Amino acid sequence: MKCWCGSMAEQLICNQQVVGSTPITSSNMGAFPSGQRGQTVNLLSVTSVVRIHPLPPEKDDCYAVVFFLYLVDLGDTEVNFMKERIIEAIDNNRDAIISCGEYILNNPELGFKEFKTSEYVKNEFTKLGIPYRDNVAITGVIGVVGDPNADINVCVIGEMDAIKCFEHPNADPITGAVHACGHNAQIAQMIGAAYGIVKSGVLNECSCKITFLAVPAEEFAELDYRGHLINDGKITYMSGKQELIHLGFFDDVDIAMMIHAQALTPAPRLFMNGSSLGFEAKKITFTGVSAHGSEPWNGVNALDAAVMTINGINANRTTFKDSDRVRIHPIISNGGDLVNVIPNKAVIETFVRGANTAAIVDACNKVDNAAKAGALAMGASCEIENIKGYAPLMQDVTLSKIFEDNALEFIGSDKVEHFMDMTGSTDMGDVSAILPAIQPTIGGFDGALHSKDFTIVDKEFVYLTASKILACTVYDLIKDNCAIARKIKSEFKHEK
Repeated sequence: MKCWCGSMAEQLICNQQVVGSTPITSSNMGAFPSGQRGQTVNLLSVTSVVRIHPLPPEKDDCYAVVFFLYLVDLGDTEVNFMKERIIEAIDNNRDAIISCGEYILNNPELGFKEFKTSEYVKNEFTKLGIPYRDNVAITGVIGVVGDPNADINVCVIGEMDAIKCFEHPNADPITGAVHACGHNAQIAQMIGAAYGIVKSGVLNECSCKITFLAVPAEEFAELDYRGHLINDGKITYMSGKQELIHLGFFDDVDIAMMIHAQALTPAPRLFMNGSSLGFEAKKITFTGVSAHGSEPWNGVNALDAAVMTINGINANRTTFKDSDRVRIHPIISNGGDLVNVIPNKAVIETFVRGANTAAIVDACNKVDNAAKAGALAMGASCEIENIKGYAPLMQDVTLSKIFEDNALEFIGSDKVEHFMDMTGSTDMGDVSAILPAIQPTIGGFDGALHSKDFTIVDKEFVYLTASKILACTVYDLIKDNCAIARKIKSEFKHEK
C-alpha cells in the first residue's frame, strides 16, 4: 500500500493498519470538495476521522493525504494519539528524567531539610515553563499548569526525603541520609509526567488544572528535630503531607496519585489496591523514686513500671482481630542511669499500628490502660504523650483501574498483583482519607526497604515507564471535560 501522508496517520497507514478503505486518486477527488469532509476509515476495530487533501499530480497513485481531526467524538483513536504524544515527549526527554532521579539519589537529604532537591525541582519546573510556589512546609515545591480557574485539579506527587542508613554505599557520610526507600525515583516520575503533559501539548485539548507536588518529610523520623520546628512555629505537624493538609493545599485538589517502590522486586511488576497500616506514636514517661540499689524498699522502681506495661501490652495481643492487623512494637528508650541506683525515670516509645481507625483507637486505649496499670502497681506515675501518626492508606478503586489499564500498555497482565498490603505506614494515607488517591507500587528495585542493600536495578522501568503510566493516567482523567475525574470525585466517601 502506498501513501502520501503526515503526522501519526503516516505511521498508521504505512504500517498497513487501514482496513476497507477506498483508493482515492486525483480523478475521483471531486467527490471530496474543498470543504474537506471527514471520511470514516476503520483502523482495525477502531473508528477514526481523517481529513482528505487534494493530491499532487506526482502522487496520483496514492491513497490520500491524511491528518487526524481533533474532534470530541474521535473516541479511542484520538485518545491513543494523544497518549502517543505524551509517551514521545517523555522519550525525547529521557536523559533529563533519568538525570533527575540520579542527581537526587546522589544528594540525599532528610525530611524538612531537602534544600538541594527543592532547588533541582524548581530548576526543572523553570525549564518546563511551569509556575511554582516554593518554601511550602519549609522545602515543598508546588507547580501548576492548565487553567487556574478550572474546577478539576489532578495532583501528581513525589516525595523528596531520604532515610538514615549509614551502612548503605550511597549514604551521606555525615548525615547517614540515603534514598533507600526510592523517593528519588518518585521525584523523577513526577518530573517525567510533567514533561509528558507539558511537552505533548495535551493541555491545549483539556480544561483542567494539573499540580505537580514535590513534598517533604514522608518518613516519620528525627522527631526531636521536628519537635523543635513545631516549637519554633515553622510547622504544625510531623510530616509533609499532613502539614500541607493543615495549610489548606489539598482543599483545591480533587484527585492525587503517586508511585512507591516495591522492595525485593527487581523485575518490572505492578502491585495495585494494597492498603497500609495507620498508626499513632506514643511516648510514655514513668516517674518513681530513686534509692540505693541494695535498698529498693526505699524507692519506687520506674523501670519495673515500664516492664509491667510491656507485659500488659503483650497480654492484650490475643484481643486484637487478625483482620485489623494491629502491630505494637515498644522499646524502653530510658531505663535508668546507674546499675546501683533504683531508676526514678523510665521511658517507653512505641508505634500503635492498625488497618483502620477504629482498630488503632482501640489498641491505643489498651496501651494507655497497660501503662496506667503498670504505674499503679509500682506506686509510680506516668505521663502519656500522643504523637499524631498516619491514617491507613485507602486506595480509590476506580482510579486504580484507570492506572492499571494504562500500565497494561507497558507490562503484561501476568505482571500485575492485587491487594498485597503494605506493612508500613505513609502520610499518603492522610491524603486518601480526604480525597480520591492511589499509591500503587512497582518493581525494578532490589533489596529491602530502608536497608543497605536497597537499589534501583531497572532505571528504564522505574524512571521512564512509570512516568508514562502516570502521565497517561492523568490524560484519561482530564479528557472529555474531565468526565472520569468528575465521576471519581462525586463517588468518593471521606474516611471517618
